[in-house]
Amino acid sequence: MRFLLSVLILFLLFLFYGFLPVKADKTVDIPYGMSTPQMAMYLYEQGLLRTPLSFLLLHVVVKGKLEAGEYEFKGWTWPWDVYRKIRYGLKKTYKITIPEGSDIYDIARILENNGITKGEDFLKWATSPQVAKKYGLRVYGMEGFLFPDTYFFSRNTHPLTIIDTMYHNFLRRTKPLREELLQKGMSLEEWVTVASMIEKETAVKEEKPLVAAVIYNRIKRGMKLQIDPTVIYALKRKNMWDGKLTLKDLKIDDPYNTYLYPGLPPTPICNPGLDSLEAALRPAKVDYLYFVANGEGGHFFSVTYEDHLKKVNLYRQMHRQ
Repeated sequence: MRFLLSVLILFLLFLFYGFLPVKADKTVDIPYGMSTPQMAMYLYEQGLLRTPLSFLLLHVVVKGKLEAGEYEFKGWTWPWDVYRKIRYGLKKTYKITIPEGSDIYDIARILENNGITKGEDFLKWATSPQVAKKYGLRVYGMEGFLFPDTYFFSRNTHPLTIIDTMYHNFLRRTKPLREELLQKGMSLEEWVTVASMIEKETAVKEEKPLVAAVIYNRIKRGMKLQIDPTVIYALKRKNMWDGKLTLKDLKIDDPYNTYLYPGLPPTPICNPGLDSLEAALRPAKVDYLYFVANGEGGHFFSVTYEDHLKKVNLYRQMHRQ
């Protein structure tokens, strides 16, 4: 009897010891396909458990799916802390900033460089007509609707999760503007497409309503928009963009080339910020039809082609100096 009692006491002490916390500042990466016993032993070997048994006992009680992935632990950590994170998929996240004006190719590069997902996988889903249709968008991809912002994603996040997060952020951040859009007789897709061109043409907030006015004025007059960033986007889609726009590029036969095709491009050409989206709704009441860079980060605006040519020559003179 004493022997059995001694064994029981030793077992309880071992059990108690197994559930004590450990001090560990560590990040572990649990591979896919690892069994629960293998996971418990791996965590023990990483110094996150005093014994694998504590993890296994918790799994017997709680049950459920354990998620592979990267997990971070800091300070004194109890077995329940370890189990809870893995049971509920509370993975380590990384801060990812998507600048205003980023297109899906930029976003794919940022995500891949930070180990969040493969760029080609992201592009596959971001250009999927089925994904756009799921959100009720009348375009064949998610360009324009992935709101530029700071996000927190874990490594190996599925592209659809990323897209869903960014799109719902777009809906949340643009809600007041979308309510205003209902009174404009303009579709969501047209609005974002105009905003994307504004975003790419100027970073100066005060200029954005002026650029918007030029776009709408030219459309009303049946003039081609002749916006360089649309051609750059066409080249990016064909994997032909080398960082320099040439006169030859302006002749490329592509529906995004607004030098050749009238009206708006088929889809947005980037993911615009709120200032550009607001400008696309509230263009300045001016008659401008042309603009050209002024060499100081802004633009010269003109009503007539003659005046525009003068400002183009002025810019060229400034550029030579």
